[in-house]
Amino acid sequence: MIYEGKQSIFSHQDQYALIRLVNSEDDATTKKHEEGKTTFTLKMAKYLSTSGIGDYLDGINVLLSFLLTVLHLIDCSFWVQGGTYDVGEAQTFITIPELICYIYFLLDFAINFYLSENKLFFTFQTTSLIEYVSIFPSLLARLNIITGYKVLRFLLCYKLDKVLQRQSMEGWHTNPIVTVMAIIMINSSVLYVVEQNYSIVEYIYFMVVTISTVGFGDVYPTTIYGRFSIIIAILIMFLVLPPQVEMLSRVYSLRSQYARNKYISKKESEHVLLLGSSQVEGFKTFLNELYHTDHGMNDTNTVILQPSAPTEEMTLQLKQPALQSRVIYLEGHPLQNKDLERCSSKDCNCVIVLANKTSRTPKRDDYRNIIHAFAVKQFAKKQKSKKGARVCLQVLQPSSKDLYFNSLGGHEADQVICVDELKLYLLGKTCLCPGINTLISFLIQSSKPTYDITKYDKNKSEWIDDYLCGMQNEIYRVPLESEAFVGLTFSQISQAIYKELNIILFALEVELESGASVFVNPAEYLFEDYLHYGYVIANEMPNIDQIQQTKFPEYIQRNYCFPNQQRQQTNKNALQQEAEYLKELLSEGLKDDSAKNPAYYQVKPQTITTGLPKVGDQEKFENHFIVCGVVSDMKYLMMPLRARSLKNIQPIVILNQDLIPTEIQLQINKFPKVYFQQGSPLNTEDLKKACIQKASALVILQKSADLEDGLSNIVDADTIFIYKTVKLLNQNINIITELASISTISFLQISRNNYVQKYDWSVSEPFASGEIYISTMLDTLICQAYYNPFITSIFDQMILGSASVNKKNKKIYQANKLQQSNLFLINIPPKYQEKTFGELFEILLTEQKMIPIGLYRGEKVKNNSKPYVFLKPPMDVIVSSKDRVYVLSAKQPKEQETIVDSQINLGNEAASQYFNIKSKLQGEEGRVDVEYSRELMKFNEKMKTFGTQLKDINSSVFNQGLIQHDFIEKVRSLLKNELASLNPTT
Repeated sequence: MIYEGKQSIFSHQDQYALIRLVNSEDDATTKKHEEGKTTFTLKMAKYLSTSGIGDYLDGINVLLSFLLTVLHLIDCSFWVQGGTYDVGEAQTFITIPELICYIYFLLDFAINFYLSENKLFFTFQTTSLIEYVSIFPSLLARLNIITGYKVLRFLLCYKLDKVLQRQSMEGWHTNPIVTVMAIIMINSSVLYVVEQNYSIVEYIYFMVVTISTVGFGDVYPTTIYGRFSIIIAILIMFLVLPPQVEMLSRVYSLRSQYARNKYISKKESEHVLLLGSSQVEGFKTFLNELYHTDHGMNDTNTVILQPSAPTEEMTLQLKQPALQSRVIYLEGHPLQNKDLERCSSKDCNCVIVLANKTSRTPKRDDYRNIIHAFAVKQFAKKQKSKKGARVCLQVLQPSSKDLYFNSLGGHEADQVICVDELKLYLLGKTCLCPGINTLISFLIQSSKPTYDITKYDKNKSEWIDDYLCGMQNEIYRVPLESEAFVGLTFSQISQAIYKELNIILFALEVELESGASVFVNPAEYLFEDYLHYGYVIANEMPNIDQIQQTKFPEYIQRNYCFPNQQRQQTNKNALQQEAEYLKELLSEGLKDDSAKNPAYYQVKPQTITTGLPKVGDQEKFENHFIVCGVVSDMKYLMMPLRARSLKNIQPIVILNQDLIPTEIQLQINKFPKVYFQQGSPLNTEDLKKACIQKASALVILQKSADLEDGLSNIVDADTIFIYKTVKLLNQNINIITELASISTISFLQISRNNYVQKYDWSVSEPFASGEIYISTMLDTLICQAYYNPFITSIFDQMILGSASVNKKNKKIYQANKLQQSNLFLINIPPKYQEKTFGELFEILLTEQKMIPIGLYRGEKVKNNSKPYVFLKPPMDVIVSSKDRVYVLSAKQPKEQETIVDSQINLGNEAASQYFNIKSKLQGEEGRVDVEYSRELMKFNEKMKTFGTQLKDINSSVFNQGLIQHDFIEKVRSLLKNELASLNPTT
């Protein structure tokens, strides 16, 4: 049939949209011109092919063809052997269905004739000729218009060919079967017509034993016509069947078993569909996290659909005992309906798409992954799936996230994780908070080196015990619905749970009028009498009953004055609320107009300052950040460093061999104190020009994969050389870098211990100190997002704090005393040093409303050559002066005690006066620029000197009981000199 073909998974408009999306070669004018010339016949044929109606008509054709064949066999069974029989004398239950079939076949013939481009060829083709001598005469005979017709009626059996031929089109490759079945049915009918010595079933039996070369001899033809038909049948079989068998074997040899297998969904077990172009390491990380015992889901199966057969490395992973019975690998394409049917995509619980982190063409890979995800959703929609197709998608570029939700109408339950965006966020945040990437990897990763925390000894001299003990902790979501919580604040409940159960409650899921949202450390939030969900840090899944039975001191007063706020009445779940949160972030974004986005420090757009202050002024240029290299979407690296929740912002120096491209300059030229120094980070002179000796942190950006022709370890060569060169110039600088290959961590190792060989790369000192970012961490994150949709919101708050708050919901949050907290790394105040971590937790939570979650232990604390992360230490661990503590706080901590110690030279009174001035100028948000603060400090000292001089003058004239004219002139002169000495801008 002209309109016969496979059903498209996209509508007609979607196909054109996707072609424009991938190839960018759509020419609307040409298409309109071509459509104007299209005839009605071609439009109708195109409509039948693209709309799916043609497939429905083919399905009816196949069904009626099979029915007609069955009716033919039943009808033949009523014939009397050796007698006469008229076709019009058939039974009623045979006649009526046959008439329906004949009428449909006539309409089908008419439509095909009308749609054919060459009607003369269509009239005399083989299928048309067979219909002339079978369908038309049979119909006339059934209507008793002609009588005695039965000679060519057996040719109706050719319709059986359409049944098996359609299965062949769907990938069964049954051409030999079609040939054998056609020979058996047609020759059985011929023998029955010309012989009439046996029944139709017996002649079918004869053809089967003849073709199989058995030949029992109990049934055989007796007439010359019958014997001649057998000869013709055998010759046809010998001529046609061997080439088809050879072709079939060749096709099967080209197709692996993975291309032939299929997954059959079961009601008692769920399955996820895993797509994407990730490397084997990414699939391995995801599967290990998915089937970890912490998640407790052993009956979930995974179907991996890839366009090629698995590699040897992938095959080894699939043969692991833990995965062998749960993971099914299928070779196929997400844009093919038959492959989506093979993997039961309409019944899958979730579609997970992993991105290739080392792709040379990230934009094209993102588009391909988005189209694949969209294809599965469209297929599930057309199949009327009850579950729908929830998508967890990894993309490489931030613009692709916006594309998925806005252009292709991403579902509200879908989640999109941008690899580059989160990577740059973490690299930027690590400048302010060293070790955050290591800490987050602990929280989201379940597969870790094993360690028995019951055997932990705080007095051991090796740092590895602290590190492994903290590594065992991760995030768990627990219900909080006890009446004992009502009327208490979040900080009170968190303190009691920590004291009683030694788990840290650090975030809360709250149902509001705008929907469910997660808040990190909403310290002043008042618990009401409805179900909340808490997020805790623990080394294992907490006992829910123990949490609900937490006891509180009797002296704690409860507050039952709840805010008058309506709760969410819709049926939106956590997935939908998280998707709305993502869409809000996309709509807010980093606006071109700085007034529209006050979450970040911005200035009037200008050209980035080229070069640094001159040699004489370099003493003032210190505690800055150096960024080695330039990447696209550079603004996401700057955003954590320019958040307005920070009191002070430090200069950023971009050191690159080439000039910054214009499109990247447009991203970052609105951020203040950003400088560019042209040069190579491998050149010590260029590093010195960037004031490397006084820099506090240095970020080494990985080169784009499309710029490198070598392997991943060759890409890391520059990173290793830069790391070594910088460390020679500044031993104390905090270096943060991304590695393409995990094996290269050994080149950054300083001490010669065997921890890496004993455990794995995660216990290496560079990773323990937070200097290394590994991209496979995001494969674990997308798995956690599958289990817990709000996990990405929690980490956004840790990195950006309140910068990600939507303006529309800000008033609702304030009315309910809800706030979003940021992760800070602060020095431990001197008066709290040598105390236990449990005591420090209680003090900071009670007095400062901050939740400590871990320590960043300094060098030489426990035979360690580098600092390391100690997540949720046991309560009795003693903190030292070299330790710093990770805290979750709504505002950046002031750390007054530390500043007082650093101001000893000014004296106690001067230091106290310094805080008075600083605290007044910080305001509610705590936003003070460091240069402005220094000028105010100088002015304060001069005013103090002036006050002393004024006191001396006043005491000298006071005894005379009058104020002389000389005194007034002297006061005026002093004031004039002091004001003239101040900075004019101040």
